[in-house]
Amino acid sequence: MFALPAAAEPLFGLPLVCPEGSICPIQQFVDLDAGPGARDPWCGTKTYDGHKGTDFRVLSMQDVARGVEVVAMADGTVKASRDGMADRLVASDEDRKAVASRECGNGLILDHGDGLETQYCHMRKGSLRLAPGTKVRKGDMLGLVGASGMAQFPHVHVTLRRDGNVVDPFTGLHAGQDCAESGSGETAGQGGRGWLDAMAMAALAAPDRPTLLSAGFADRPVTDRDLVQSGLPALPNAGSPALVGYVWAINLAKADRLVLRIEKDGRLFSEQTSEPLDRSKAVYVAYTGKRGSPAAGRYRLEAAIIRQGRTIVSESQEFTVN
Repeated sequence: MFALPAAAEPLFGLPLVCPEGSICPIQQFVDLDAGPGARDPWCGTKTYDGHKGTDFRVLSMQDVARGVEVVAMADGTVKASRDGMADRLVASDEDRKAVASRECGNGLILDHGDGLETQYCHMRKGSLRLAPGTKVRKGDMLGLVGASGMAQFPHVHVTLRRDGNVVDPFTGLHAGQDCAESGSGETAGQGGRGWLDAMAMAALAAPDRPTLLSAGFADRPVTDRDLVQSGLPALPNAGSPALVGYVWAINLAKADRLVLRIEKDGRLFSEQTSEPLDRSKAVYVAYTGKRGSPAAGRYRLEAAIIRQGRTIVSESQEFTVN
C-alpha cells in the first residue's frame, strides 16, 4: 500500500497551461486493471488496457502549431529527455511500426525525490531545451504539447511513478487496487486524497461524464479526423454547399444518445437523434443538417447527450446567415 503525501497540501499541479478560451480535457486515465481488461480509477471506461498515465489533450493540431506549454508538475531534476521525433497522428499499422519502441515520442522524466518521478510524452518536436541534470520548479516550462510517438490526438501524456510503480495522481491508486466510486468524494482503498493540488483536482470535473469538445456549425459533414487535423470549421455562408450542425464529444458510455436540433428563425430546420451507442466511445461525432446553400436567417443549434433518459451534457450555438 502506497502512503499518501505527508505534507498538508498535495504535491503536484497540472502538466500544461491551457490557452485562455480553450479547453484541455482529460481523454484517458490510468488503467487499474492488472489483467487483460481495462478500468479507470472510478470503475469506468476512460482508459484502455495497459495505459500507464493520464492524457491531457488539446483540441487540434492547430493548437500544437500555436503552442501550448507543458510545465513541471512539481519541483524536480531532469533525469532523461528525447527530442527530434516528428509530430504526426497515428492512423495506420505503418504509423505504429514507425514509432515502435519510441511510443512516448519526444519527452522527459523529472525526478522529484523520495522515489517519485513524472514522465511527459508526445511533446512537440524541437520544443524541449532542458538537458539532463537541469533543476526545475513547479510550473516551469518543459516544452510544448505535440503529437509525437504513439499519438492519435494531440496531448501530453503524464505518468506518475512511486518507486518505479505507476500511481493514478487523482486517487493515489495503482494497478490491482479497487477503484473509487465517482462522486463519493473519497478515494477507495486509501481513505484520503491523491497526489494533486486543488487546481489540478478541479480539472477532473465529473469522471463519469462525457466532455463536449465542440458543438457548432459547418458547411459540410465533419469527422473527428477533420476536427483534430484542421481545428474547428468555418461557419457556413450564403454560398456554402450545405448547413450542418455537429457535436464532437469524448468518453461516451454504452447506450448514450446524441440529440441535435437546428432551428431557423424559431422554426425546425433539421434534427437528429442517434441510436443508443453499442459500446463506450473514446470519441464520437454526430451531425444533422441540409444540403444546398442556406437561406438568410438566424440559426440555432441545440446539442445534448442523453443517458438513461436524462440530459447529462448540453450546449447551444447561434449564428446568422446574411
